[in-house]
This record gives sequence, structure tokens and C-alpha cells, in this order.
Amino acid sequence: MIAQYRDRSLRSLKSSSVNRRLAILSHLFTIAKKEWGYDVVNPVLSIRRPTNPEPRDRRFTEEELEKIFSCNRTSPKMKFIIRLALETGLRRTELASIKVENIKGNTLKIPVAKIKPRTIPLTPEAVQLLKYNLPIGMSSNAIRLAWVRICRRHKIEDARFHDLRHEALSRFFEVKNLNVPEVQLISGHLEPRTLMRVYANLRPQDLANKLAKL
Repeated sequence: MIAQYRDRSLRSLKSSSVNRRLAILSHLFTIAKKEWGYDVVNPVLSIRRPTNPEPRDRRFTEEELEKIFSCNRTSPKMKFIIRLALETGLRRTELASIKVENIKGNTLKIPVAKIKPRTIPLTPEAVQLLKYNLPIGMSSNAIRLAWVRICRRHKIEDARFHDLRHEALSRFFEVKNLNVPEVQLISGHLEPRTLMRVYANLRPQDLANKLAKL
């Protein structure tokens, strides 16, 4: 039955989504046996899990970003949001929820986050961006739709708004020379190995240049 559920779900969901649902089912049986004393066998352990796809490693070129920021048809609001995403590594939902009262000097409290609320440090550029451009005034979905239009207009292919987060966190490693715990504080990842696997895919040439300076 669990295997049939897996196969049926894979017709409409990504393998990562199916694996998350299977994890919930597996946890249910684990709690029933360990905490509640039921003599049950966990059927999820007896099936093959779908293989998760390789994490995205989409980086933006300077030419792509220049097209966005120099275009008169891109609204000032979206230019601000994109620049802020590159300076903070925030997700769309986190950007859309920023309020003036969340800012304390050069820190920003994220009250609504994917995992749990957190407070992040801000770069000087992010402080200036927030000083003159609040309120955000766009929902998460409105930001997504505007981003799709921008990419279509400039023929920027295979680019999701979430890739700006990837770009920002990679730059924290490459340009700001932050270490994993420091970037983890900003990104909100619970597991440092997740951050290493998904985001620390440094450009080989950038790393070679860094080594040349040592």
C-alpha cells in the first residue's frame, strides 16, 4: 500500500516532496512503537525511496544582473527587492514580511521564516536599502510573478527567484569570506551539512584566485 502511494504521488509531485511525505508516515509508525507501545512494523522501511534530484547550482552572471538593474521597464520596487535578496539571502516569503519594526540598527528580525524565527546581521548596503524602500508592498506571489516577467523579458533562462538566495549565500563565502557557522546564522539552516551541500559550490576559478592570494 505504501509503495502504491509512493508511485501514485510521483505522478504529480517531485521526488523530494514524496520523500518528505514518506518521512512523516515513517515518523508516525516510529512514535506509535516507541512512545505508545504498539507492536507495529514500519512499512516505509520496506520500500525503496525515490531518489532526490541533485541540488540546483544556478549562479548569475554579471551580464544577467546588469540587464535587470539597467532596464527601465523593471520597476524600482523589484530592483530593490532583488538587490536586497542578494545582500541578505532571504527567501521570497521572508522578504515580503519585512516591517520597519523588525529592524534594529544593523540587524533584522525575521518573524515568519521557513524553519523558525531568527535575527540576521545586515550588510551596510542592506541597511541603506531598507532605510529608503520600506514598506515592501508586494506579496510573495507578486514577487514571483514579477520575477518571471523580468526573466522572460531579458531571456534569462532557468532562473528562479530562489536562485538569488543561492547566489547571495555563495557570495558570503566567496566575497565576504564568511565561514559556515556565520553563513548558517544568516541563512537559518539547522544543519551545517545542508548548507555545505547545497550552497558551498564555489566557482573553481574563484577558489583558485583566493588560493593565489594566500
